[in-house]
Amino acid sequence: MSLGSVIRQARIDAGLSIDDLSERTSIRGGLLKEIESDDFTKCGGETYARGHLRNIATKLQIDERIFLDIFETEVI
Repeated sequence: MSLGSVIRQARIDAGLSIDDLSERTSIRGGLLKEIESDDFTKCGGETYARGHLRNIATKLQIDERIFLDIFETEVI
């Protein structure tokens, strides 16, 4: 599974819509959709992408290392 699909599945498992997660993380819904599509180009660079992943993981109550490890393996 790709990082985006892992995030999407975690969001669905948490019973949240894109709008719900956007409200909780203060990350635009459009950017969340791009992240779930494995497009990190509009995150503002790797540092910001990691910050978004930490934020998302926290709100989904998932260990942030899961997302960050996949990010470092797949994206970088």
